[in-house]
Amino acid sequence: MNKTEIMLREMLKCSLSGAKINKETDVQGYLSDKEWMDLAGIAGAQKVSALLYDTASCMEHIPEKIVAGFRNDAIRTAASDFRLLFLSRDILDVLRKKGIPSLLLKGMGTAFFYPSPLMRKSGDVDILIPDAEKLTGAISVLEEHGLKVKETQLALHHVVMSFEDTIDVELHTLLVEPFDDDRINRILLKQQRRLMSENNAGDEDLVVSRNVLGVDLNILGDAFHAYELLLHMLQHYLRSGFGIRLLCDWVTFWNREIPEHTVRKYLKLVKESGIKGFSDMITLVCYRHLGLCKKSVKLLTAGDRRYTRSETDAYWEDFLRSGEFGKVSKDRMVALRGSGIVDYAREFHHQMKLNYPEACRMVPLWPVLWCLTFARFMINNKKIRNVSLKSVLISAGRRAFFGKIKKPDQSS
Repeated sequence: MNKTEIMLREMLKCSLSGAKINKETDVQGYLSDKEWMDLAGIAGAQKVSALLYDTASCMEHIPEKIVAGFRNDAIRTAASDFRLLFLSRDILDVLRKKGIPSLLLKGMGTAFFYPSPLMRKSGDVDILIPDAEKLTGAISVLEEHGLKVKETQLALHHVVMSFEDTIDVELHTLLVEPFDDDRINRILLKQQRRLMSENNAGDEDLVVSRNVLGVDLNILGDAFHAYELLLHMLQHYLRSGFGIRLLCDWVTFWNREIPEHTVRKYLKLVKESGIKGFSDMITLVCYRHLGLCKKSVKLLTAGDRRYTRSETDAYWEDFLRSGEFGKVSKDRMVALRGSGIVDYAREFHHQMKLNYPEACRMVPLWPVLWCLTFARFMINNKKIRNVSLKSVLISAGRRAFFGKIKKPDQSS
């Protein structure tokens, strides 16, 4: 990392803990005006500018225009978050009154864990409808209250509605979209059913009500909340990637006093899903770069640290270069398991199944669906991303290294 990126990291550490930056660090990390502008640019691409305001306002060696920029982002973020907070409450209340179980995913439910909840940037509202059969009814109810189903649906694992044509509301029936591993998908479906059955049985640890800035919201209990945060990161990681904002969620979530039985429940979920290695990697990256407390590292990795510092540094750099959800580079779309032709074919087949979940059950239709998937891919590259096929393939092959996440043992 260069001097600018190191200073960004140190400022984030302070912001996530609610502490003031060390004066010695402030002096040693003195940057030129251009370097401060570069830092502000990186923070903007990562959507963490608002988080930096409190820390920046206490620093001596920082241009006032940079502090002013962070202040403006903080004001805009707070105003947006208040709007999303009350919209989330209204949607959950409307669905509850109609007898449709629902809860809030991420968003203001995750902001609850931050020292300053209104400084966590949220872009939309994600609602989980655990019972897929209730989805159609939920859409109808929300349409009656002014929301509209968007004409263009870019994903098939959830339905996107809009509020006043300014805020997207995503209705999910799954915690995460299907992966290209049928075994993992079966496990996730099992967890989804468990979520429904345990909730119906009144498991207070599964779905909880949290008071966020005076507003009560139904969100996942701590074990499932952490599990969903990890799945969300993994989903984006295997697509175009994600930036350090999601790592900030992980740090603020685990830098709290959490009962050991909750940690055990979380570890059981990730081990059953075979993603303990990914959990360890995220945890160690956050420990080495964003100030995750040592106690949480010991609990989450159980002393099994399979990643060297050079490896965690490589992952950190990938997150830093990604920007928010890989938006910095248009050719970042997937991280393959490898760089061979089989790996490309596997991913292409997986994309076909995501695009045509019903039709793909009929094997004779696969050749037609492959052609349709390829045509859709090329059209999106041209009209939406404006990037060449060659660039996408090269990027996917380059990121193949990052698709190989270490696992805790052979059984997972």
